Amino acid sequence: MRFVQLSGGRFDGRLTDIRLDRMQLLRDVANASLAKQGTAPSGTMVFNLPMDAHGEGRFAGRALTFPTCIVSGSELSELCSPRRLDLVCIAVERRWLLEMAENQGRASAARRLRKIQPFLYGDTARMWPLKTAVSDIFADLPVLARALDQAASRLAIENEIADLLLDILSEDEERLCIDTPQKRIAEKARAYVMEHAELQPSVDDICRHVGVSRRKLQNCFHDTFGFSPTHFLRTMRLDRVRRDLRAAGRGPVSIGDIAARWGFWHWSRFANEYRALFGELPSETLRRPRD
Repeated sequence: MRFVQLSGGRFDGRLTDIRLDRMQLLRDVANASLAKQGTAPSGTMVFNLPMDAHGEGRFAGRALTFPTCIVSGSELSELCSPRRLDLVCIAVERRWLLEMAENQGRASAARRLRKIQPFLYGDTARMWPLKTAVSDIFADLPVLARALDQAASRLAIENEIADLLLDILSEDEERLCIDTPQKRIAEKARAYVMEHAELQPSVDDICRHVGVSRRKLQNCFHDTFGFSPTHFLRTMRLDRVRRDLRAAGRGPVSIGDIAARWGFWHWSRFANEYRALFGELPSETLRRPRD
């Protein structure tokens, strides 16, 4: 999983990973808006189930009002999460779930499992039993850990969750078009920036590379990510400073040199922007224990 913090304030988050035989449940709780992207094991379907959310996010180049369940294959398009999100990602072996759907005569669910394309499902009455079951799984992790030592318990959890997922897939969905012209331009621009990050390309450099006007690039970024190219460049550079500070050795480290490496020459302005985004000064990041 790769992510970049987009909203200001000290980041607080946690990941809880539960692995079964044909299913994985990953709970991701964060108090900041993040641009996140990742992959699940090949051959899986991923159900992104929001347990709690505050604010609007963006997915596949469109605004996304939570709580909304995103269902996709193992390659997940970038999600710009709301400012606060408690999300459980359920990755299930697609062939196993498809066989279950076919055996139970769930034609609609089976049809969607064969297509492997993103769908959206709203916060319907059928979503609540799934949320309740998932909450119960994460409610007492020490007890769960002992239960998972038994194959019968693992199978019981998988079957219960799979039945509830098939209930969701049996409902009407909203299909997502994840490849629009605006999104292709924005993705190409962002890839160029990430590949040439140390050269610190400007907005004009990006426009020349992509072959669009500044206004066109601005519109494509807003439509796809919900923020401007300028905001993206500044956030990316601040994120690179933070990563370098976190990766610094135990010896003497010059915060000024690291900041200057990423184009921040005005110390007080840099420190203020850094604290506004991450909720702490660069010196505090440097003093934090290394992961």
